[in-house]
Amino acid sequence: MEFTEKILEKASIEGSAKVAEAFSKLSSSKVEVSVSQVEKMPLLASLDKINIPEEQAVAVYAQLMSGLAGAAILIMSREDALALVDLLNQQPVGTTGILKDIDRSAIKETLNILSNSYITALAESADVKIRIDVPYMISPDRLKGIISFLLNQQTVKDDSAIIFETTLFITQHQVKASLYLLFSKKLVDLLNSNGEK
Repeated sequence: MEFTEKILEKASIEGSAKVAEAFSKLSSSKVEVSVSQVEKMPLLASLDKINIPEEQAVAVYAQLMSGLAGAAILIMSREDALALVDLLNQQPVGTTGILKDIDRSAIKETLNILSNSYITALAESADVKIRIDVPYMISPDRLKGIISFLLNQQTVKDDSAIIFETTLFITQHQVKASLYLLFSKKLVDLLNSNGEK
C-alpha cells in the first residue's frame, strides 16, 4: 500500500478533526489538535526517530488487526500523561501524582482515540481497511530493548512507518503525544511476546 504525501496530509487534517471532537466530549472543554509532523519513512529510520523522552515515559501499543501487519505505538512524557489524566477527569492539572489503574485506562483510551482517528482517516484516504486491537502498556525499557533489537538485526529493512507528532490543547494546556504506525510483522511478534497488560 502506497501512502502518498497527499494521502498523509488528508489523513492528518481529518484525523485531527476526529481527535478534537472526541477529546472535547471527554474533557467537556474545547480541544484544538495540531500535527507538527506527519511523515512516512522506512521502519529502520523511524526506529531511530522514536523519542522516549525519559525513563518514566508512558508507552502504549496496539496491534493492527486487518489490512496491514503492524502496530500503533503512543509515547508521552510522564508529565504530559499526568496532565492529560487530570484534564480528562476535569480536575486541576497537578492533581494526579501517580498513574493508577483507572488512569492507565485513560491513557490506553487516548491511544484508541488517536490511532483510530488517524488510522480511519488514513484507511479512507487510501481505500484500505485497517483496524486496531486492544491497547497494552509497555515499559520504556522494554520498548527501547525491542527497538535496539530490530535496529541491530536489520531484518526489517523493507518495512515502513508513519509518524504523527500530535499536540492537544485542552483548556489552554498543551499535551504532546507521538503516534507511530509501524508496519512490521517482526515488531508485532516482539511486542506480543513482551506486552505488559
